[in-house]
Amino acid sequence: MPSAVRPPQLNGYQWLVRELIRQLFSMVLIPVFRAWYGTAQTQVQQQQLQLLPSGTVGRAVADLLAAHHLQLIPRYEDHDLKHVLLGYDMTPADELKLKAFMLGNGDWSLPSIVLSLLAVLTPEIWPELWRHYQRGRRAPCIVQWTLADYAAQNLEALRQQIGLCSAIQ
Repeated sequence: MPSAVRPPQLNGYQWLVRELIRQLFSMVLIPVFRAWYGTAQTQVQQQQLQLLPSGTVGRAVADLLAAHHLQLIPRYEDHDLKHVLLGYDMTPADELKLKAFMLGNGDWSLPSIVLSLLAVLTPEIWPELWRHYQRGRRAPCIVQWTLADYAAQNLEALRQQIGLCSAIQ
């Protein structure tokens, strides 16, 4: 059952779809990854990220997760790197924008394709998704970038390295 109050800019259908996507992540995807891979390693990793200096990728990931009362998901840490690097929040609409960017960037993995299929339920943001897909096509490939490799790097320097002056939105 949807738990949030519907924002006035969304009609009932739009709100319901976003709640469906949110619930898919929180009640299916996250628990499945935790059950398969455990959480001990990611709890330690998140604590280490929180100790990094402000302005680093790792600290930004830790801060974003803390702001949303989330923990790193085992085997999904690199996805959180992309959230921070590209400036996407952890809302259903931004999850779809991130997936559109990553498809454009060459991430044709099964999870990306399956999660991107949820976009069929959101025709009101298709033009935005297309714009983010095109940005992904123009950006250097970051598909293989890992949080472990980039945690200590300066976030703004990495954004500039891939041709973004700031977060994509």
